[in-house]
Amino acid sequence: MTWFQRFLLVTIGLTFLLVVVGGTVRATDSGLGCPDWPLCHGQLIPPADKHTLIEFSHRTMASIVGFVFLGVTFFAFKDERKGHPLAFWLAFAAGGLLVIQIALGGITVKRELPPEITAAHLGTAMAFMGVLIVTAVVSLARSSNVAADPHAGRSSFVRLAVATAGVTLATLVLGSYISGTDASLACSGWPLCNGSLMPGGDSAEGLHWLHRLLAAVLGLMLLAAIYLGFEERRPAGVRAMMVGAGIVYITQALIGAANIWTDASAPVVITHLSLAALLWCMMVAVSAVAWYAPGRTQPASRRHNMMQGAGKASEWAR
Repeated sequence: MTWFQRFLLVTIGLTFLLVVVGGTVRATDSGLGCPDWPLCHGQLIPPADKHTLIEFSHRTMASIVGFVFLGVTFFAFKDERKGHPLAFWLAFAAGGLLVIQIALGGITVKRELPPEITAAHLGTAMAFMGVLIVTAVVSLARSSNVAADPHAGRSSFVRLAVATAGVTLATLVLGSYISGTDASLACSGWPLCNGSLMPGGDSAEGLHWLHRLLAAVLGLMLLAAIYLGFEERRPAGVRAMMVGAGIVYITQALIGAANIWTDASAPVVITHLSLAALLWCMMVAVSAVAWYAPGRTQPASRRHNMMQGAGKASEWAR
């Protein structure tokens, strides 16, 4: 494993932890624990107040992610720029997203947590992490001498996996916006909303119901993707990731219901966001790996040309 890949994987892990800490900030109403930016109460080291320390820990983790990403940047220029331009430009794009993410963090505080900026802040973090995952898959595949499947875009499984990742992100960002508008408890029951299958009511109730509807569509897409993964005889590693994603989704749905049952208690809210972020990461990983790990049901005219590459990809995916 190269240093570029090591720094990528560490940055992905730290970014996930950053998202969890960010969820803790939201769940504990600590978003304005540091009312200014980039300092906290005008100091580098803030006072030892509960909400201040929670928000400051988020900023500290974000700084750590930024410093570790410098390693990704250094080795991208050193080792990837000429030898592997795709990985280089993906890392470059991730750097751009990180800059936007930092700017949105400052705007979020200065404008006192507007829900649309807060949702964009989370969405950019998810996009940053997604690009890093794709970059890691591309780089690891190259190290294993595995070429991308030129016919991957024709696969129903690949197309559905990518679409499912997109719906996962949309559901996650909408959930963040709903939390910022205090619509998390607009529906007092589950699975019905205030005793209705198709509720009317104010915009908060409608937003909450839209989030549930998107989550239901996501569940159906995941089920279809799992089926296609087996139907197209994807490598065992890909199928295992899809089944794992299905398990995470079911757990996530139950935790979402627990938000209602527990009046959005902090531990439940944090777990809900963490599982949503994990599901996003898994679907991005599946989508990326599927481009390098084709199924075993290609037509005979393609099988001869792809046999060697498919064998390598299957071994790498496992």
